Amino acid sequence: MAKLARKAFILALVLFFSACFENNFKALNSNKIYEFSFDGFEKKLDFKQEKPFALVFFTKDCGVCKEQIAILKELRKLHEFDFLTILGDAKDEKDALVWADEKELDFTLFYERKASEFFSKAVGGIYGVPVIVLYDKEGFKTKEFIGLTPQNLLAKELIKLL
Repeated sequence: MAKLARKAFILALVLFFSACFENNFKALNSNKIYEFSFDGFEKKLDFKQEKPFALVFFTKDCGVCKEQIAILKELRKLHEFDFLTILGDAKDEKDALVWADEKELDFTLFYERKASEFFSKAVGGIYGVPVIVLYDKEGFKTKEFIGLTPQNLLAKELIKLL
C-alpha cells in the first residue's frame, strides 16, 4: 500500500510541474521580453496583461495566411486588440524576418522553436494553419478558429471579449 501511495505522490508531482510552466520570449519586432505562464489545470495563459488577446499561428507555406493577416489588420483598426503571432517553422531570425516582410506582418511575432512549442502546448496542439485562439482578459481561452476565418465572425467574438 505504501508503495502505491508513493507512486501516486510522484505522479501528482510530475503532473503538477508539467501543468504549470512559464517561459520568456523576445518577439522579432520588439525589444520587450514577454513573460508567459501557463496553468494546465485551469487552462490559463498569462503574461500580465489585463485585456483580451489572441494567439495566431502561421507557417511559412500557409496559402491563406496573407489574407488572414489583412483581416486581422482591419480588425485591429476597428477594435483595440492584441494579436500575438507565432511562426511555427522559421529556421532562424532572418528567415522569420523575410517571411514577415513578405506578408507585411506588423504584429508581435514569436518565431523561436521554444516559443512555438510552448504556445502550441498551451492551446492543446496545432493541426492546421492559420489558427486563431482568443483569450479573455484573465487569460482563459474563449474561442478557437482553424483555417481562414472571416472578418465578421472574428469581429463578433472580439466584441464579446471587449
